[in-house]
Formats: sequence, structure tokens, C-alpha cells
Amino acid sequence: MTTRRTLPLTVPVLLAALIALVAALLWAPARAVAGLAQGGPGSFPITFRNDTRGAYTDAQVFITVLGQVTPGQWSYMKPDGSMAHINHLDATAPGHLVKNGVAYPNMSFTLARVGGTVPSPPSIRGGRIYVSLGSPVFFPVSPDDQGWGGPDLRNPHDPNSDVYLDWYEYTYVKGEVAFGGNTTQVDQFGFPMTSRLRQTSSGHDTTRGISRTRAEVMQQYAASVGSAFKPLQNAYRIVAPRSSELFLAGGAQQNHLTAAIDRAWAFYTTHPFVLTRHGETFSGRVSGSTLTFSKNGAGPFTLRKPTSPDVMACAGALASGNDTEKQLGAEFCAAFNRGVALDTGAWYTPAAYYGGAAKNDYAGYFHTVGLNGRAYGFPYDDVNDQSSVQILGNAEPPTELTLGIGW
Repeated sequence: MTTRRTLPLTVPVLLAALIALVAALLWAPARAVAGLAQGGPGSFPITFRNDTRGAYTDAQVFITVLGQVTPGQWSYMKPDGSMAHINHLDATAPGHLVKNGVAYPNMSFTLARVGGTVPSPPSIRGGRIYVSLGSPVFFPVSPDDQGWGGPDLRNPHDPNSDVYLDWYEYTYVKGEVAFGGNTTQVDQFGFPMTSRLRQTSSGHDTTRGISRTRAEVMQQYAASVGSAFKPLQNAYRIVAPRSSELFLAGGAQQNHLTAAIDRAWAFYTTHPFVLTRHGETFSGRVSGSTLTFSKNGAGPFTLRKPTSPDVMACAGALASGNDTEKQLGAEFCAAFNRGVALDTGAWYTPAAYYGGAAKNDYAGYFHTVGLNGRAYGFPYDDVNDQSSVQILGNAEPPTELTLGIGW
């Protein structure tokens, strides 16, 4: 499961009269409830466990749940567990948020207000459960109410730059789409979170995430990664390479993996490229800047030589073309990040990962602190089942999802 982006904020504006009508319906204050609100058939409880060791009370732990209950339409969860369409006019409604003189809709609630448990809707796509400590997260909503802006980790003036935050992502549609969710460090690490997913009927019971203290994670990161990755750490978070200007085009580390990419492309120019996994074989050879290959004898397909920023973000040349080309792009992205691109025999050998000099130290580190060695350290970290994703084998609701909020 890869991370999803929010819809763009630059979109056409709806008719003012329609916006006003929708806003009037959404401005009604949400009531607090004791215990679990009724979510209806197909719903399941999401329980939040305050594991901050007394650092933050339940009144200081803020939750924001966003997702598409109706495909193409973004909604947020109210404290009673109901879902309401996002509305930019809520930025001027009673109880709205203000940061640095800018008003934002208030789409958050505290653990104290909901008693620690809320019901998941029976249908949600692209769901994100933001958790923040000491402050809510500030989300702008586009003028036509079709998109929202998440924290911009590259912008030092972003209203969330001094907010401790992290999140869990999930998708589930009763009877159609099996539950799939994960903790993530694809963009950043804010504080430790764990996720326990249980389904009594199938016997599924897994726990993912990080159970160490925040201080341990932060201290060990500084002691474990190479010098190029140390500046990613600040008081509020550790930013992922793909979310940092340092590793993008024009940044000081824009060529961090360039030499490794050059070596791989040179090697597969003089040696055949062959990768077999899941009963499928990709084979080909590099000519110039392009790998031309076949899959199970069908083709030809092509993959352009990626740049170091392409690898860090799993984007550009590694996320282009048709489905087959994107499949191999994901494999190369994982191999370069894990430092095993020169040996396809090691691409599916976890013991070989992150042992070389040229690799993604950030991702490698989070696999050392993640439970069972699992982490989502870059977008295609689910290649060879290394990520923190949890997926049920059926489209029935889980018995419970428990999110532990650490510090």
C-alpha cells in the first residue's frame, strides 16, 4: 500500500448559493458521546490507546479522520462518529481554528471527548487518521470543497511545522474491498504508533508499528544513519528523503544515489537483466538510457534510467508507462533504496537489504525499529512484503482496530 495524495487545492469554485446551503447543514455543532457511537452494519470500532506515558493527557491528543465515504468526495469524522463533507466555509464557523492569523476548519476532536473509541464508516477510501499531540492539525480546504491540504513538510511556514503529528492510512468497503491499512514513515516520523488489527472470524490478529519510546527512536536514528541523512531530523519529526528538499532536484543530496544508478545501468548494458518473482520473469538489456525488457516472453516494454530523486520518491521514470512497466519500476525503486540493484538474486532476500554503502539509510533505519522488522520507509516498501501494511483476507469488517499512540 502506497501513500495517497490529497486532491489539489486549485480547482473550480462551486456556486455560492450551493456552498452556503451545504455549509448551513455542516455547521451544526457535533455532540460529544460517551463510549462507542453506533456505526451501522459493516462498521467496526477504532480504539485509540494513549501510550504517551503521561506526557499528554487524553484532552491533549487530537484525532482527525479524513476519507472518501462517497467516491470522489472527501469527508471528515465528527465526534459522534458521523461523517460530514469537508467545507471551506467551516473556516469561519463557530469553533474554527486559527494559526498565524489564518483561519481553518476545525475537523478534529480529542480522545477525552470521544472516550477513546470511534466507529469506522463501513465504506472509506483513501482514509487517513491523523493523530497530533498538544495541538490539532491545520487543514485548508479548497474553495469548491473537493480537496484538502495536508501538512507540507517542505514549507517551513506551514501551520503544522511545529505540530507533533503522525498518521495511519486505511481503505475498506464492506463486501467489496478488504480492509487494508498501515502505519507509515513514507513522508515522516513524528512519534511512535502501533496498530493492532483483529478479526475474530478469520483469526487474524497482527500488530505493526513502533513500540519504542520517541526518545529512543530519535537518539538511535542520529547514531545510525550516514551524514547525508542526519539533517532530516529536527525537534518535531524526522522527514523522509522524498519529502525533503535536500534529496530532490536542486538539493544538496540530489545525487545521493546517482553513482549507484550509473553502476547498475552500466552493468545491465553488458550483462542481461533477469528478475524472477511470483512466477513471473522479467528479462532484458540496457541500451543507452533505456532498459528494454519482456515479461514472461511478452513485450517489448521499456524503463528509462531513473534519477536519484526518482528513486527516493519512487516517481518519474519509475512510475511511468503501462502497468507492466510500472511493476518493474516499483521493483527497481525497492532495489535501489535497499542497496541491492546490482544483484537481482538479492532483490527478494531481506537479509541482503541495506548492507551496502549506497542506500536509503532513513528507510533502512526504520526497519530496525519497526516491529518484526517491518516499516513503510519509502512508497514501494511493500515490494517483497516488507512494509507495515495489514490486509484482511475478506471484505468483512475487522473486529477492532487499536491504534497505540506513543511518546
